[in-house]
Amino acid sequence: MRPLSPRMARLQQRLTDVGAAAFRDMPEPDLRALKGHVQSLQAMLSGAGAGAGASNDRIQTELVRFRETGKLHDVRSARLVSWGTRLRSVGQPALIEDGERFDPLLSEIDSFRSMPRPYRRCWRGLLDGYVNYDPGSARGAGDRNWRVLREYLNDNLPQLERSGQAPDWLAAIDDHANLLTEDPCTRYGAEILTGEGDPLEILRRDLSAGDTSWIGQRIFEAQIEAAVRFDDRRFRDVLPRVIGLIEEHDVLADEGLSRVLDRYAECASIEVDPALCETSVTRWGNPWLERNDTLWTLVRPDTRRMVSSWHKLRLIEDFFNLLSADGINDQRRIKFWKRHVDQISDMHFALGDAAYRDPRPSFKALRQMMKGRMMSLTSGGVSSNNAFIMRIAGHVYVEFGEEGNAMFAFDAAKLPFDLTKMQVAGNKTALKHPSHVARIVHNNGAGERWERRADRLIASLSTARGGPQVSHTTPSYGARPSASPPPSARSSSTGSSVGKDAELFAFLAKHGIKTADSRDKGGSLWAYAPRSGPAANELTRRNFAWAERRGAWYLRS
Repeated sequence: MRPLSPRMARLQQRLTDVGAAAFRDMPEPDLRALKGHVQSLQAMLSGAGAGAGASNDRIQTELVRFRETGKLHDVRSARLVSWGTRLRSVGQPALIEDGERFDPLLSEIDSFRSMPRPYRRCWRGLLDGYVNYDPGSARGAGDRNWRVLREYLNDNLPQLERSGQAPDWLAAIDDHANLLTEDPCTRYGAEILTGEGDPLEILRRDLSAGDTSWIGQRIFEAQIEAAVRFDDRRFRDVLPRVIGLIEEHDVLADEGLSRVLDRYAECASIEVDPALCETSVTRWGNPWLERNDTLWTLVRPDTRRMVSSWHKLRLIEDFFNLLSADGINDQRRIKFWKRHVDQISDMHFALGDAAYRDPRPSFKALRQMMKGRMMSLTSGGVSSNNAFIMRIAGHVYVEFGEEGNAMFAFDAAKLPFDLTKMQVAGNKTALKHPSHVARIVHNNGAGERWERRADRLIASLSTARGGPQVSHTTPSYGARPSASPPPSARSSSTGSSVGKDAELFAFLAKHGIKTADSRDKGGSLWAYAPRSGPAANELTRRNFAWAERRGAWYLRS
C-alpha cells in the first residue's frame, strides 16, 4: 500500500479527532432498560422452560418421572418440576389441577429447604405458576390448589435466601407481597388512576406476569373499584382515564362500564359526558331499543334513562347541525327539541341520498349512532333533505332538514307511513300526508314565536291522548331525576299489581337476577337467569317461561 500524501494524512487525523470528540461527549449506556425489555420479551415468547433454564421437553420428562414415583430425586428435578406446574401432557392434567399430586409436590419441595439457593429457585418456579395460572378458568382442583399455592408462597417468602446479590424478581415480590394475599391488587387502583405509578411494567419485567395473567384483570377491577369510590369531583377527574381503560380491555369492559355508568348516575349533576355516552352506545347499542336489553340491563333503569337522554340530545344536535341547511334557525330548533327530550320516547331518521352516502367521518359516525333507527328518504325534493321523526305520547312529529319545510304532527295510531320499512317518502304520500293533525311553519307570527305555538300544540296533543304532562323546563339530564311517586299516591286499581311487582322484584334482586321490563310498551318482563339454575323452579311457579332464542325467562301474561 502506498503511503498517504501529507494532505490525506492531515485529513485522516482530523477525522480521527472528530470521532474521538464525539465519543467523549456520549454518555455511558444504561443497559437496565434494555435488560428489562429482554426479560419481558422472554416472558412473552417463551414457555416455562425460559425461567427454568431448560426446554419444555426436559420439564415434561421430569414431570412424568414425578408422576410415576411421587419423588423429586435431586435439585435439578425439583427446579424443573417447580417450573412445570402449569404444563399439561396428553391424558394428564397440569400439576396445579391435580387433586392427588399437588400437595405431595409441595412436601417434596419442602425437603430442599436446607439448601437455600436451590430452594429459592424452586420457590420462583412455583411463583411463576401462581402468577400465570388463571383461577377463573380452572379445571379440576385448579382453583383449590391455586389458593393453597398462594398460602404456601406467602408463608415461605420471608424465609428465602437474601444474602449477597439478590435477584431482581425477589426485590419485586418483596415490594409487591400483597400479590400473595386474598386482596392482591386493591392497592394499585387509585395509584394507577391518579398517575402515581405503574406497577404493571415491574410485574411484567421481573415476575413474568404476562398480559393474560389474572393480575392484569384484578388491576383493571381495582382501578374501576377505586374510581367508583371517589367523590364526584375526583371521579370526574379520572373519568377520561377510566374510559380509556375500558376501551383497552374488551373482555372486561362490560362489567367495568356498567359500574362506571351507575356511579355517574349517582352524581349530584348528571350533565352529558360525550365520551362516556359514545363509549356506552358504541358497545351496547341504542339504549332505548328493546333488542339491546341484554347489555343495557347490566345497569339500573335510571342509568339507562340517563344515557337515553344523552343519546337523544346528541342525535338532535347532530341532525340539525349536520343534516339541515338553515344554521341560525336550526339552533333554535335544537334548543326547542332539547327541552322536550325527556318526553321523546322514540326517534327515527330518514336520510336523503347525500347524507346516506357521505363518506366524511362525521357522517359515518352519525349513521353509526342512528343504527337501528335509520332509513332512506325518497321523494324529499333535493338530495340533501333529511327527516327527523319523533314520538311523544300518542303522536309522531316530523321535522325536515331543508328550510321551507313545516313540522307535521300525526296520530301515532293512524300513521300514513311505516317506520319499520327501509325507506319512507318525504312528500304527501307519507311524511307530509294530508292526514296530519297539525302543521307548524318555523316562522314567527304576530307577536309570537313559533316555539310557543309548538309548545302549546305538543302539550294539547299529549293531554288529549292521556299522555304525560309535557314540561318546558330543563330536562332531567342535567340534574338528579325526581323520585317516583309513592304507592299510596297511585290509584287503588293499580295498588295490588304494584304490591305484586314489588314482591317479585325483591325476589329477583335477592337472587341477583337482572331484568328488563318492557310491559309499558306492550312487551314482556324478562329475567336473565340460567335455565336450570337455582331460581328456575321458583320462576316457573311465578308464571315465567323459558325463551330459548333469547336465553332468558319471560313473564307470561
